[in-house]
Formats: sequence, structure tokens, C-alpha cells
Amino acid sequence: MSKKTKIIRGIIVTILLICTAFIVYSIATDPLGKHDVMLALAVTAGFIALGTNKNGAKEK
Repeated sequence: MSKKTKIIRGIIVTILLICTAFIVYSIATDPLGKHDVMLALAVTAGFIALGTNKNGAKEK
């Protein structure tokens, strides 16, 4: 992986981790309240996409 790709990947992972922390915090503070399901799905899809991209790059 090039240095630029690693930097972009690190930024994306950081953003996804911040969003994950926000989701966990909101569920912990109000377990029975309404939560943003779309944010959770987007974060999950982001991690899956990063994992798929990384595995695809290794196979080449």
C-alpha cells in the first residue's frame, strides 16, 4: 500500500471509530430510547468495506 492510501485509510478508520463510540455511548446512556439505526448500518458497512478492500489488496 502506498503512503497516501495508508493515510486515507487511517482517517476513515478514525472517523468510523468515533462514530462507533458515539453509538455505544448513546445506547449506554439511554438503552430504551430511540437510536439512529442508519448511522449504525453506515458504520458497519464502512468497516466491512475497509475489510474487503484490505483483503482484496493482499490477494493481488
